[in-house]
Amino acid sequence: MNQAVFLNRGKESIVKMRHPWIFSGALKGGKNCAEEGAVVSVKSENEETLGVGHFQQSSIAVRLLSFTDEAIDEGFYRKKLEAAWNNRLKCGFEYGDNNNCFRWVNGEGDGLPGLIIDRYGALIVLQFHSVGMYLQRMEIEAAARSVFPGEIEAVYLMPTAVVHERVPSAEEGFISGEQSDGFPVSENGMRFLVHPNKGQKTGFFVDQRDNRALVKQLAKDKRVLNAFSYSGGFSIAALQGGAKKATSVDVSEYAAELCEQHLELNGYHSDSQPVIVSDVMQYLSKTEEAFDLIILDPPAFAKSRKKSHNAVQAYKRLNALAMKKIEEGGLIFTFSCSQVIHDKLFEDTVRAAAMEANRDIKLIRKLGPGIDHPVNIFHPEGHYLKGILLVVGDKLGG
Repeated sequence: MNQAVFLNRGKESIVKMRHPWIFSGALKGGKNCAEEGAVVSVKSENEETLGVGHFQQSSIAVRLLSFTDEAIDEGFYRKKLEAAWNNRLKCGFEYGDNNNCFRWVNGEGDGLPGLIIDRYGALIVLQFHSVGMYLQRMEIEAAARSVFPGEIEAVYLMPTAVVHERVPSAEEGFISGEQSDGFPVSENGMRFLVHPNKGQKTGFFVDQRDNRALVKQLAKDKRVLNAFSYSGGFSIAALQGGAKKATSVDVSEYAAELCEQHLELNGYHSDSQPVIVSDVMQYLSKTEEAFDLIILDPPAFAKSRKKSHNAVQAYKRLNALAMKKIEEGGLIFTFSCSQVIHDKLFEDTVRAAAMEANRDIKLIRKLGPGIDHPVNIFHPEGHYLKGILLVVGDKLGG
């Protein structure tokens, strides 16, 4: 039987607004009214069950999994995982030998707050952002295997820092099918190797699939700079689209090695397609080379609102530097994955960069993640990746 937690008087409307988070201040007993990671039934003062979720002794106290009174077990997860997969198929995602990596579960966007599942061919990576999800890892794994019987050969568990902090014994790593050479995947015909135990995110940036496809479409005969290149996805997309040259820059030596490996895997050579280990802003400040297309895909410059001002200044400087290094008529793909930097603030920051660079800029298209990254309309906080495609004109007068 689930533990029960009770809303303070007048707080029932919080749940009726369908937002999947309940903050501790709305609960009788606050952060200490249930056990860490417990499945709880959220009740009104008159003991009506309004929803079921995972409890965590933090400001976000309950992450709601259901707005009805139901069991949170393997069958529940199987139903949610089947729905997530079917939604992707309905929206046009084509899975096959040419495209076998995608985000299967996108947290709140798929009704499973605290859980990310990325599928890389025969590998699934389970990333846990809440203690409750981690504690039900075996039920989730079993449900995943039942949706794709016989297809999942390897499973990697990835508790985030908050889970490690609250569950010091939390298990991380392969629980089946470890593969030291990496797991081969394809994205729109491009070939990559995924190592979930190394590098960033769950091993690959699946959220940029559609934007890489757009770079491929626009890269013909262009000199391309892929800044913050990581594993080289944008570089390979540009080269497949007919780019004259793709320069990849990342501060990480591991990322550079991975990028070189992926260039070779796709039939390109790093002696003619440079891979440079450097701080991107230093590189842009010093290079004398000019480009026709630049991709700016930095890591999150801010992970909390307290640091948003510093992040804005960093985005402004980065974009201004890029605008000074691009030829007239060139294209810039610029992104922010900082959740606390909302769309308008990011656009305002890019505008300020254009003023500093003294360039005529046209905003052509707003960009975001693909169809495998749904956002719950009642949880706008789930929208994190934002981007803008710009055309850079000549220098302004004055």
